Amino acid sequence: MIFYDEPLYHLFRLLRDKLKTTPINQIIEFEVIDPDISNEFSGTLISVSGNKYVYRPFKVWVDLAEILHCKMLTPRQLSDSRILIRYKALDISKSWHNNSGVDITERYGSDSEFSKIFKFEEPYFMNDYLRSLSEAGVKKSMKVLDLGINRGDEFKIFLEFYKELSDTITFTGIDHCTSALNKAKSEMITENFCFYKKDLSYISELDLPKQDLIISIGTLQSPEFDGKAVFRYFVQNLLNVEGSIILGFPNSRYIDCEVIYGAKTKNYTESNLNLLIKDISYYKKYLQQHNFKVITFGKYYVFLVAKR
Repeated sequence: MIFYDEPLYHLFRLLRDKLKTTPINQIIEFEVIDPDISNEFSGTLISVSGNKYVYRPFKVWVDLAEILHCKMLTPRQLSDSRILIRYKALDISKSWHNNSGVDITERYGSDSEFSKIFKFEEPYFMNDYLRSLSEAGVKKSMKVLDLGINRGDEFKIFLEFYKELSDTITFTGIDHCTSALNKAKSEMITENFCFYKKDLSYISELDLPKQDLIISIGTLQSPEFDGKAVFRYFVQNLLNVEGSIILGFPNSRYIDCEVIYGAKTKNYTESNLNLLIKDISYYKKYLQQHNFKVITFGKYYVFLVAKR
């Protein structure tokens, strides 16, 4: 297939219909004008070698692959100023969410499908987490608590970007997964790190000191405990008067090793942001009622940062 001046909706419909009858492992290919040939807004008509094309930046083909639930393979350079775009349909059965029968405490363990996901290799997540730390305010001798620390990735990147302060900061991580915590403990062994194996429903039993920064990313939405009750507890009992909070809400899912934008709920084949918006609205309103300034941002994860 060669696409010239057809509108994007024409391409979308044609590719979507073709994918319905294409086996999972089969690659579909089509030719388009090389985006490097010009620098225009997407949709601009250009003429090349006597042919008219709709100019589209390379990002359009990456985004379209994600929307169509395809893996974007490496394009091929062709003659006559065209490139060969190559898509392969994702196998929706290959999702780390498909882990029925796994013990609840090891669902996110070191041998789980989830352990193969490295969120800090996702540019948006990495950038938005670092922005969250900057917005929250990192300072010397602060106490940091992470609820749902897993193998400790959030502390690792904290250490990398705040090396000059890391020795003065007290880090506390809580999780209910033994294997993930053992991984974190084996890599962060200095005295300023402390890890607890605990169901967050019983966090009050730990008798923790007041914290300057509390982080919880993708944890409070768990169906295994009342996340809102845990949230209210740590705001009222664990946060210093001038403390800050970072919450992260998943707005994506992983299919066949690819991150796909948009939170998904049961009974919907595509993303549905109703629950995500409802949750963020609840936490934001509660914090504002308690004199916090709140900002939200993000893409594949939506971050909420609150500080007084």
